[in-house]
Amino acid sequence: MQDIFKMRSYVRNKGLDTLIIKFLEIEDGRKQIISLGAGFDTRYFNLKSSLRKFYKYFEIDFPEITAKKVAIIRKNKTLSEIIGDDARIGRGDTEIYGSDYCLLSGDLRDFIEDLIPRLESNGFDRSLSTLFLSECVMIYMDPTNSNKIVEWIGANLNMAMFIVYEQILPNDAFGSVMLQNLKYRNIELRGIHAYPDLESQKDRYLSRGWTHAEAVDMNEIYDLYIDPKEHARISRLEMLDELEEWRLLASHYCIAWSYKISNESQIALYDSVKFENYKEKLPDHSIKITGD
Repeated sequence: MQDIFKMRSYVRNKGLDTLIIKFLEIEDGRKQIISLGAGFDTRYFNLKSSLRKFYKYFEIDFPEITAKKVAIIRKNKTLSEIIGDDARIGRGDTEIYGSDYCLLSGDLRDFIEDLIPRLESNGFDRSLSTLFLSECVMIYMDPTNSNKIVEWIGANLNMAMFIVYEQILPNDAFGSVMLQNLKYRNIELRGIHAYPDLESQKDRYLSRGWTHAEAVDMNEIYDLYIDPKEHARISRLEMLDELEEWRLLASHYCIAWSYKISNESQIALYDSVKFENYKEKLPDHSIKITGD
């Protein structure tokens, strides 16, 4: 089972990183990223270390989480140096304010009333192209609250993208067991029945006026959108014995992404934020028979 979870983590991060990097490569000015419920994610540090350019990277989570993250960063010289010497710590040691990094404590249920004003006071610019990230976060929220976030972004930003990683398919046998196991741990996926499949994941945005939306499960990402050379490398590193279990698990997780833009001339730019289909690039070795 451990191999399955390693594989899930690999495909998840490979997929998310692919889309995030493509977003940063769009040539339409400065970019900012807002990670909702960022937890102990290190993506800011990875992007900065790989010399990816962005205006600012914001992270939001509950104060009990951000306090621990502040403490970890404080103790780690490498992480502190990446953020920069000008960074300040505030709000009872639960927040960090740097030149291109901002860690805020708060509750996403108060996104509009509390978090937006504090984001703006720390450099969030509504006029810039903005990517919002949610990795198994909004699915824990009541849809009424998560929908407000999607609606506010669509109504107030001219150039925005949303990328989510979430569980799907709660109503089949595997999905029911998954929800039961979470319930035993007092964990509830409040949003999974509102957006239970790939089509509803897309409709979450399209029904609220967003320009375009896509959603794929983890099997599709692994099969079509990860370089076959990586498949070979992984098979040498990990002998995945429980292939059927991996396929089942992967079908119950998805990555959905969407964009909302006001200027139609930018559609081609944002359409470029997608996965590259390696199957389409494979040479055609089929034998073609032609008549005389």
